[in-house]
Amino acid sequence: MSRPHHAVPKEEAMNWTELLEKLAEPFPPAAIQWRAGATNKDRTRAQALPYVDPREYERRLDALCPGEWSVEFQPWGEGRIICRLTIHGVTRSSTGESDGEGFAIGTAAEAQAFKRACSKFGLGRYLYDIEAPWVAYDHTNKRLAETPRLPKPPTTAPAQAPQPEPASEPTLSRERASRMHRELGRLGFKHGEHYEVCRHALGRNVTSLTTLTDEEARRCWSYAREQARRRRAVSDEEAAAVLN
Repeated sequence: MSRPHHAVPKEEAMNWTELLEKLAEPFPPAAIQWRAGATNKDRTRAQALPYVDPREYERRLDALCPGEWSVEFQPWGEGRIICRLTIHGVTRSSTGESDGEGFAIGTAAEAQAFKRACSKFGLGRYLYDIEAPWVAYDHTNKRLAETPRLPKPPTTAPAQAPQPEPASEPTLSRERASRMHRELGRLGFKHGEHYEVCRHALGRNVTSLTTLTDEEARRCWSYAREQARRRRAVSDEEAAAVLN
């Protein structure tokens, strides 16, 4: 499925530096919305994840690249979609997936893929760098019980003209990363231990689970289960020593 846009005459020289700087500008505060991410064990608090409606991304592209952007979607496995966003002849791609809940499952995957492809051009990328605060959570209605204060957007590095995109594996979405956080917690690892588990499993520093590929996530999960099994074994031995 594609959404072509009619082309307009191109400028003699494309100023990518200026365009990328404008694309990377933060959205108006009124456009920022919040949704629940990972929750604590008793589900009374949740991480608040900022997001912006895809139409705001489209408006930004229409304003800065009128007639010079297009997007193409392609199914990729069960409930996943690949989005290829092209701006002035340069294409960036990413994937999106649905959590399997709700009415518009395909629409959710498409929106996520589109926004992640936009971030490859700097559009909305700063949202991924905003710290997700823990706030009160309404488990009954599955929504945040309070709206966090929007922090000051982080300072972005000077924009550079896009280079050819290297082939790379898709990384975990924020939804899958949140689920992995929950599962690691169920194995007995405290939140601060999650990145240590990944560091030991992969041999490198990990500051966010969204940087893991599928294969890396599986390696981390296997390592975590093995460590949890060893912890339980030690606990059983200690208990037996006390009882005997």
